[in-house]
Amino acid sequence: MRHKLSIITVALCAALMCGCFKDVIDYTNFNTAIYEQATTTGSYVRATDVEMYAYAVDTTEWRIASYEDALAHRITNKTTGEVLTEPDAYGSFNPSDEYQSSIRLDAPISMLVVVCPESKIYGYRNYELPENLASVDTKLYIALWRQTHNIAGWRIVNEFYTPPTKE
Repeated sequence: MRHKLSIITVALCAALMCGCFKDVIDYTNFNTAIYEQATTTGSYVRATDVEMYAYAVDTTEWRIASYEDALAHRITNKTTGEVLTEPDAYGSFNPSDEYQSSIRLDAPISMLVVVCPESKIYGYRNYELPENLASVDTKLYIALWRQTHNIAGWRIVNEFYTPPTKE
């Protein structure tokens, strides 16, 4: 009886140890379907020209100073004024895919940036890397008729917005 109990104890410990050595996924493929709405009552259409990149920084400390900076992949430190010009990751864009923009993230925290050159609008967000989540599929709805707005963690900026004229 004592021998059986020892065998069971060893087998149980071995089974528990197997679970301790599983691989941990330390990256995420961030896939985004991007839609634009030109007017308040207009329908959303898929974006046809998008750039996506990421820096391994926190948006509480870094910002995009202008559309030109977003287009040139430049970010600025809010405190020191330091400028970074080389993103840590670049996304790919395939307009025929359901999630047309995709970027691989492996930093614990990232500042994701989306730029739509055709509509001259950009957006950014913070992203904290989760453990063991290989892929995230998300949708981003951009209102071209607004100067700025927040949606699903994104801050969208349209510097070229002109308010409608009152007649």
